[in-house]
Amino acid sequence: MRYHSFLNKEDAVWGEQQVVRFRWVLITAILVLIGYIFYEGNTERAIYSLLLSLCYIAYNSGISYLIKKHSQATWVSYVSSFIDVTILSAHIFNYSYFFKPVAVSTAASLFLYGVLIMLSVLRYDGKLVIFTTIYVVICYNVIYFLRYPYIDPQLIDQIASGGPEGVMYRSVYFILMGYFIFSIPKMINRLVERQNEVNNERRDIEIQLALETQKRELVTNNLKVEQQFNNQLNKQKLIIEQQNSSLEKAIATRDKLFSIIGHDLRSPFCLQASLSEYLIYDFHSLDQEVLLDSIYAINKTSNDGLALLSNLIDWSKTQSNLLESKPTQVNVKKAVDQVVYQQSETARSKNIEVKNMVGSEFCVKTDEQMFVTVLRNLLSNAIKFTHNNGQVSFNSFYEEENCIVQVKDNGIGMSSAQIDKVFNDSNYSSTLGTNHEQGTGIGLGLCKDMIESNKGTISAISEIGQGTTIQLKLPKLKC
Repeated sequence: MRYHSFLNKEDAVWGEQQVVRFRWVLITAILVLIGYIFYEGNTERAIYSLLLSLCYIAYNSGISYLIKKHSQATWVSYVSSFIDVTILSAHIFNYSYFFKPVAVSTAASLFLYGVLIMLSVLRYDGKLVIFTTIYVVICYNVIYFLRYPYIDPQLIDQIASGGPEGVMYRSVYFILMGYFIFSIPKMINRLVERQNEVNNERRDIEIQLALETQKRELVTNNLKVEQQFNNQLNKQKLIIEQQNSSLEKAIATRDKLFSIIGHDLRSPFCLQASLSEYLIYDFHSLDQEVLLDSIYAINKTSNDGLALLSNLIDWSKTQSNLLESKPTQVNVKKAVDQVVYQQSETARSKNIEVKNMVGSEFCVKTDEQMFVTVLRNLLSNAIKFTHNNGQVSFNSFYEEENCIVQVKDNGIGMSSAQIDKVFNDSNYSSTLGTNHEQGTGIGLGLCKDMIESNKGTISAISEIGQGTTIQLKLPKLKC
């Protein structure tokens, strides 16, 4: 197998890119040293070095362009290596010219010859390693013997390996380095081959383990199938139980709906029918006061029936998860004014005073229709459970990021057990009002659902005989 048979063109391109990065690092270091030379006052030498560095910068930029345009071309690597060695040789010559001729043998830059030979291996081309090594030896010998006549013989005697024999030693070292570096790809190739053998052995072991695993899996497969079958049965049983629960809830909702329609919703229409029939037959014989009272009664029962129907529709939507909240900015005072006006006749029939003490500066973020429905139900309940000549009031205040809305009455009040029941009991039991008013029992449960769907809370503070305060907490908004 050839030394580099496992390598490809992309590896060589990557190596050339690494060499370009190294040159930029080298250029940076050279520029720092040139700055130091300027600082030392050796201006002429610094200028020549700077010109040489500019040439090197232009060359490195050109090589970067060639790599992008001719990434698969082998000649780019040879040109790159040739120019690297040439510019380094020119730099060493320049250093010996401006400093001392003996510097051609003692300059620290000589170390870079070895670096360039090592860099050539990054291109994954053994011929390039040989080419770079030979060219380094030629260039080093040429510049040394060009400068040799100008070297002080006394300095040669004082510096170890400063004469021609030192050049021969270094040339041999460069050749040995080239030979060693030429062997690196071979070493890599051996490592790759060994790794392939290890991978093959590992793959064989993995295949054996996989076969044994399959045997074990076949043994346990029946158990898993049985477990899955049992899990499916349990899931189906759970689904059936949930469906039964949902069906029972739907049946309870249906029964409640029919009960309300058959009793509570029927009553207002029966009363309106009898009153209107009475007015039709005795219209001409009735005085104005009796006629007006009858019209008020029809209006009241119509409004009661309409409110009950609205509650019924909203309640059925909440039971079916069809009620969708669309929060907007709602002015609390305006909403309270609206429900107070709607319930004014009911309040007047019991001579109950309703006070709206909410300031015009209070606004909440909620669904406006839901908010009005909640306030209407709370006011209706407050009137229902307040004695004649009683009082109901609305108030509001801010608490951190929330707006608190309170509906307070001085009615019959509730115990803690009753409070828990009206908010959490799904049986929707109804309690007669102070004038034996009937209800559906869905009002406060509906209010709770609506308020919570708008990211709010509802609570009650009450004692038997001391009245009730219902408190709504909703996100506040600036009016």
